[in-house]
Amino acid sequence: MSLRTRSALRESRPALDRAVDLGFALLLSVCALRYFAFHALAGTGVVVLVLALGTGLSYVAAAVAAERAAAVGGPLSGQRIGLFLATLLWLPLAVIAPSFGWCAFALIFAMHRVLTPRIALAVSGLIVIAVSLGLWLMSKGQDLGLVLGPFFGGLVLSYAYATVTRTLDEKRAVIAELTETRSQLARSEREAGVLSERNRVASELHDTVVQRTASALLMIETAQHLGEGPAAQSTVSAAGEALRETLVETRRLVHGLADPQTRGATVTSALRAEAEAAGAEFVLSGHETLVAEETVHALQRITREALVNAAKHAGSTATRVTVTFFPESVGVDIADAGPGFDPDAVAQREGVGFGLRAMTWRAQNLGGTLSIESRPGGGTVIAASIPLDRADANNSTSTNTNTNTNTASATDREATGTGTQRAESETPS
Repeated sequence: MSLRTRSALRESRPALDRAVDLGFALLLSVCALRYFAFHALAGTGVVVLVLALGTGLSYVAAAVAAERAAAVGGPLSGQRIGLFLATLLWLPLAVIAPSFGWCAFALIFAMHRVLTPRIALAVSGLIVIAVSLGLWLMSKGQDLGLVLGPFFGGLVLSYAYATVTRTLDEKRAVIAELTETRSQLARSEREAGVLSERNRVASELHDTVVQRTASALLMIETAQHLGEGPAAQSTVSAAGEALRETLVETRRLVHGLADPQTRGATVTSALRAEAEAAGAEFVLSGHETLVAEETVHALQRITREALVNAAKHAGSTATRVTVTFFPESVGVDIADAGPGFDPDAVAQREGVGFGLRAMTWRAQNLGGTLSIESRPGGGTVIAASIPLDRADANNSTSTNTNTNTNTASATDREATGTGTQRAESETPS
């Protein structure tokens, strides 16, 4: 791991760092008291005192630099210089006065804080050699175990500490990466939410405001050509009604309200009304299941758009709406015997086919799919399928017939009337 990474992760181990610093201060003090308890402050004693004081002051300067770097997020160069100076002063001290060899533990730990593992192991080797040399001189070469024990023990301790430090750093790096990934995921979710809401508003505007405004404009232009007769007056009245409905739809969209035709309506009642309003055949397959209002709303919008497109491009040819209830999903197929088209060619034409994209988005937004089967001269079939919510799938319409008959019938009448009026006033997009 690089020095920059280790510096960035240092603040994650403040307790360990301060424990090492405190340990070195205690060991240095104890070693000095022990040495001068048996040696006079003269000759070699003066050299030992100077080296001990220099080592201690250098280590204090390194600790202060480390605290300052942690507070402001700066580099560890000051701490590194202080520790190197403390080690250089301590090496001859450990050879002259083996009593100070106990400080090796804290120095080894401190070096691993600011150096890469490879360099820290090399410096630890010098520290262990200094301790072993001091003990060898003290024993006059008579006690090999006294020399080799600290030597190999120090190397094992240094390697173990390096391994533990590396493991901690890797875990901290993984945690930091996971935290960043979570932040990126949260940003992606927010962006996806914004895009989803944008698509929803665009689809609603296209299916309501745009279509009805275009219809009203066409009727007004027709009335201008008809002059001032009764037919013109009737057309102007129809255009005014279409504009009023557009205003109502726009207000509902602004306030985030659902389509009134899907409130309390079943898939069958809503789509039958759409089919009857467009003069299309309606077919029901399977046992009807109660589904969420948002699913009814999406399927109704898809069916309406498909029927509008069929009326525009297929003319008066036969059109059929088929609702199918599967165990895990509900689907609707809108088929016509019109001239057909090439779906890939339409998708590639810029500015054309927004209705198809809106239908696809409505299905995919609820976890479903939408497919378009068409070819020139072969008619068109638009098939949408949306998964059923499990809570809804367990409640069939047969268990709720008594409680929903009146609501469904009233909704059928309302949807049929509104749909008929819409069919007379709208023009395909």
